[in-house]
Amino acid sequence: MTVLVTGAASGIGRATATRLAARGHRVVGVDVDAEGLASLPPTVETRVADVTDESRVREVLPSDLDALVNCAATYELGAVEDADWDRVEAQFRVNVFGTLAVTRAALPRLRENGGRVVTLSSVLGRASLPLHGVYAGTKHALEGIFDALRAEQSAVDVVLVEPGAVGTGLNERAKAALRGYDDSPHRALYDRVDARYDPGGVPPERVARVVVDAVESASPAARYPVTGQARLLLACRALLPERVYDRLALARVRNPSVLRAAAALLVDAGRRALRRRE
Repeated sequence: MTVLVTGAASGIGRATATRLAARGHRVVGVDVDAEGLASLPPTVETRVADVTDESRVREVLPSDLDALVNCAATYELGAVEDADWDRVEAQFRVNVFGTLAVTRAALPRLRENGGRVVTLSSVLGRASLPLHGVYAGTKHALEGIFDALRAEQSAVDVVLVEPGAVGTGLNERAKAALRGYDDSPHRALYDRVDARYDPGGVPPERVARVVVDAVESASPAARYPVTGQARLLLACRALLPERVYDRLALARVRNPSVLRAAAALLVDAGRRALRRRE
């Protein structure tokens, strides 16, 4: 099987490309990071390309393409009110328009070969969190685009993988953006999040295993939530009233763990109940 993996120089893309090659597939890894690509195992073919450059993407597509894995993404934290416009555009350009450009270019070949497209979305594509609004917006967009694509045709399998927090180093880089909003009305929250927020996260290889399963499966599912944390967040989003979920979501980014976030929500609910009795 010939598989093209975007975002292959680091994180989930790197782990996926490496795992696919180790399982005997021909893998073409694509990224703008030439140095990161150069450090991949020699069994992975590499192409330096920007996913937002559609003409370059068409140049690097293998003619015998069987599967496309969309992993390329960028991510920063910040309140919706504060987010720098250039950074907002950059996230949508890579996460949405780049993913869409690669997919549209690949679809004719995938259709000819009875292939599939596997796209890394996020649990935040269905359950957003404070300070993650722009990134979550890009993933919401992917969910809508690929749901429509899956319904529009039957010759290509369309799969979304929705991980929770993953230990790729991306979270630390995303937090760095919070230090640039000195005059923000959200400054106190930024300082707390910068000092304490730790989403944890599974190793990228954990998500890569699911991606590879989706690539190799004879009958892949439409969606693959990855990690218990992701499933818990989705369950809370589906079952809790909006305002209660909002408090849980804020507690999640204010506290270092899901358990502490849940505890904070329970304490808050207890205080409210006591005030009502008084």
